[in-house]
Amino acid sequence: MADKSNETKLSRKEYARRMRRAAYLRAKELRAKDPKQIALKEAVKQRRREAYQQAKERRKVRSREEKIRLGERQAEKRAATDLELMKLVKSVPHRG
Repeated sequence: MADKSNETKLSRKEYARRMRRAAYLRAKELRAKDPKQIALKEAVKQRRREAYQQAKERRKVRSREEKIRLGERQAEKRAATDLELMKLVKSVPHRG
């Protein structure tokens, strides 16, 4: 019988833990319904989306610039190779 009374009676530590948890849940519920909190949350989401879009645009620009630079390097390389080929073709005696 003594065991049953100990099971139903909470220790102070456990009681305090349960009270803190209940207070936390009440506060969480109030925040979820609070228009001011909802507006702040939405503003944060909007700022995050805008920052993401700006970062995405910067990545696109950087990618385009890199693609242009790569194309220019390849064109220069091709031109140099073509020039070397033309020199070789001109230097070879023509049999005809």
